[in-house]
Amino acid sequence: KLLSAVTSVHFSPSGSRDFCATGGTVVKIFNGQTGELKKTISRFKGIAYSGNIRNDGRLLVAGCENSHISLFDLESGNLLRMFKKHTAAVHVTRWSNNNTNILSCSDDKTARIWDVSTEAQVHCFRGHGDYVRCAVMNPASENMCITGSYDSTVKFWDFRAGKPTIDINHGAPIEALLAIKGGDVVLSAAGNEIKVWDVTAGGKLLRTFSNHQKTITGLQIDGTGTRLLSCSLDAHVKIYDIDTFESVSQKKLEAPILSLDIDRNNTKIIAGLSRGDVVVHSKKPTAKESQESVAAARGTPFPGTFRYFMRGANTKASAGDYKVSLKAKRKLKAYDKSLKEFRYKKALTDALNTRSHHIVIGVLEELLQRAGLEAAIRGRDDATLEPLLSFLIKFLFTPQYASLLVDVCTTVLEIYADHIGGSVLIDELFTKLQKKLKHELKVMKELTQLNGTIEMLLYNNAAYLHS
Repeated sequence: KLLSAVTSVHFSPSGSRDFCATGGTVVKIFNGQTGELKKTISRFKGIAYSGNIRNDGRLLVAGCENSHISLFDLESGNLLRMFKKHTAAVHVTRWSNNNTNILSCSDDKTARIWDVSTEAQVHCFRGHGDYVRCAVMNPASENMCITGSYDSTVKFWDFRAGKPTIDINHGAPIEALLAIKGGDVVLSAAGNEIKVWDVTAGGKLLRTFSNHQKTITGLQIDGTGTRLLSCSLDAHVKIYDIDTFESVSQKKLEAPILSLDIDRNNTKIIAGLSRGDVVVHSKKPTAKESQESVAAARGTPFPGTFRYFMRGANTKASAGDYKVSLKAKRKLKAYDKSLKEFRYKKALTDALNTRSHHIVIGVLEELLQRAGLEAAIRGRDDATLEPLLSFLIKFLFTPQYASLLVDVCTTVLEIYADHIGGSVLIDELFTKLQKKLKHELKVMKELTQLNGTIEMLLYNNAAYLHS
């Protein structure tokens, strides 16, 4: 039970069977086996939308009515990135096929592609005339996505062209999209109708069917690719044969359904209701699945599991076997590992602890590139601020580092100016930095005067020789 309408539900694609539910100003993570609440993410400044878990189960992205997109570490719940180019509520977030980009759609009538590592906007697609409320990545290509809008159109975007390659008019505001059969066929839902489009024929309409009485709010495909699921405000979940699109089953719930998902093993269906409930429907295991469960309990791995792919890992080589030598994987340094995990403050501390100015400069340049310098400097106590100030005092006026370290020094002063007077050690270091700065300015002034004198002598000498 969430406090508000559950606008999005999503199973973790990693196979853990955990799922997230988005409603109100929170995204909640549940254990798919027991239904227990594992984590609540509430760092939103408005209503959250479209919580979506990455394929490896490590990151979660969600949109918000304040136009921002937030990226979280699923294990700790920490906010890692925030994308801010949209100008209206973001109702859709999706992961790209390569897990390095994010697709978002907004009420500002645009769809955008973001780079996770740099927090930069890669593409902005303009062309819809109304809110963009649904989107999918094209399974056949990492460079294509499909968007649906309340302007009744479905657009196929090619990242390389920056414009729609196919433009389809459904005839009503689009609420849901689904790409099937490797991206060759796309389904769009608007009102209580579902239309089937042939992408290979340039968006030719193949079929229109309707089994709901009210607006369809979600479309999903099961793990086998043979069943289509739809949900609606009429509180029904309908199941269709993917080849004939004939209804083969249905389930009635107690309130209008806003969102729907099914796990890749086809054992659980989750639905988000308008009254704030998350309903989990578990399929009864078949005789074969029961046998597989018994086999798993006895220690016999079955296909599709981690243990199945790891079988034989401990087998000893025979005398006549050829042994392939493997290169040992290079172990990451502590600061590299922290950077990889987006822990910028720890990365800078680890670099300072090496006492190598080359490493510290390299980490500072990387933090500046990632726009993470302020996060790395903020929130330090005397013990962790002292090495940074000492480093600045020593290398601030080294010519090859001056440009970078001036920016670092400015950031330190902006953050800790109000803290001066609170620590004897830090005050002494700031005093040393001030004295060194005054000395450097004095030297620069004298050099400027000397330069002027030399230029005057050279000018007089040139004039004398000319005369």
